[in-house]
Amino acid sequence: MLTRLHISSFIALTIAVWLIALWVQGMPVLSVDFIKPFSIVVGAITFFAMIFNKYAWSWGIFRGWYVNRPDLRGTWKVELKSNWINPETNEGVPPIIAYAVIRQSLTSLSLRLMTKESRSKLIAHSIEKEDDGLFRLAAIYRNEPKIELQGDRSEIHHGSFSLDIHGTPVELIEGHYWTDRGTKGSMKLTEKKSKLFDTYEQASSNYGS
Repeated sequence: MLTRLHISSFIALTIAVWLIALWVQGMPVLSVDFIKPFSIVVGAITFFAMIFNKYAWSWGIFRGWYVNRPDLRGTWKVELKSNWINPETNEGVPPIIAYAVIRQSLTSLSLRLMTKESRSKLIAHSIEKEDDGLFRLAAIYRNEPKIELQGDRSEIHHGSFSLDIHGTPVELIEGHYWTDRGTKGSMKLTEKKSKLFDTYEQASSNYGS
């Protein structure tokens, strides 16, 4: 996110280059009164930059030609399918239902994945547009099981995923994940709701699961 300092620097540099260009071309350079409104200009641009970064970037009027970024905000129902084999039964595990809460601005994105037994949050991410026009979300995450499960059934671990983003507006996100425990599987995000939930129980109740 651009700060007021960044914006002030860019405006000051623009003014300086403009005045130097006028001077080099032999044109009259304006008096010092020219820069008196500097703080007002910086304040106004900072305000509009903040509004655009948080809200206006997702408006349809800017989509495609001015902003090339999919809007993923909301709570998503997630189906996780893992290749993990239970060593006690030598059988796989059924799909797990989870919920992903995504908060997003033009310059930032956070994703918190909640299951009955753990939470995951992003450490780093990127959203890139592929050659076929689809956007792809790639990320590294940290998973933290509930404290009573650590040291028993599950431990804190890290993983990554690569997900294709479908639709305008987005209606489906799907792809694969890998973990440093040697497991991997598929992820599918559907049924987006605009409300953001804080816990697995809240989301599960709202989705009727």
